[in-house]
Amino acid sequence: MSEGFGEKLRKRRMEKSLTLEGLAEKIGSTKAYIWQLENKKPAKPSGELLLKLAQVLEISAEFLIDDSVSEPTNRQVQIALARGAAERGLTQKDLDILFTIADTTLDGKFKKGSD
Repeated sequence: MSEGFGEKLRKRRMEKSLTLEGLAEKIGSTKAYIWQLENKKPAKPSGELLLKLAQVLEISAEFLIDDSVSEPTNRQVQIALARGAAERGLTQKDLDILFTIADTTLDGKFKKGSD
């Protein structure tokens, strides 16, 4: 498992304003286990738990285990969005629109030539 997994997990949990206990409750685990995932190296969550964490934290599982990046790549963001689409009631048309918007923005700004 990624050496940076715990740091990424903690950072994202805090960004979502979740306590250890709050995250544990949402994924059906314990506060102590979430603490272990954030602090023990290497963390070894099951694949099922990894996907639950990613879903609750609205991030891709790939990002959590990828040591080569400290921020999600565009592809990892798209994966996370697509996985959460059903829970949000999004249709394929909605996803296409969101991906079009994502493709036309760069660092929160529109690319040159776009309005």
